[in-house]
Formats: sequence, C-alpha cells, structure tokens
Amino acid sequence: MVSIIEEITAFCMGLLTIVVVLYLGPGLGDSMSTSLPINESGDFASATTGADVWTSGVAILGAVIVIAAVAIAIRALKGLKD
Repeated sequence: MVSIIEEITAFCMGLLTIVVVLYLGPGLGDSMSTSLPINESGDFASATTGADVWTSGVAILGAVIVIAAVAIAIRALKGLKD
C-alpha cells in the first residue's frame, strides 16, 4: 500500500514536470507560429492559432491540478481519521 508521503511526493514531482512544460511551452509555440507565416488573405487566415489552443489547454490543466490536489488532501484527511 502506498503511504500518503509517497503519494504527495509523486504529486509534487508531477506538478514540477507540468510547471516545466508550462514554462517552456509558450516559447516553443511562438517559434512554431512564426516559422511559417500565414497569408492573411488565404484559407487559413481565420484558423485558431497555437496560442489559442495553448491558453484553453492551460486553463483546463489548471482545473485538473486543483481537483487532484483536493483529492489528495481529502484522502490525507481520511487517513488521519483512521
């Protein structure tokens, strides 16, 4: 059985990985967006950009992280009761 300390450690390592990806992601997305310019009168002029996808994805990821943290906190509190 996994102890609560091991579970919190695994969560923190995962959170650190997510923070690194969130830190590096915008720079990579910007370099990809500017590498091949899109003609403003072309078919893809109104297509969603990588920045739009990144912004909505980060918002969803933030909600998932909060839910995971609350779940771990509830499990830790249940463990203290026993």
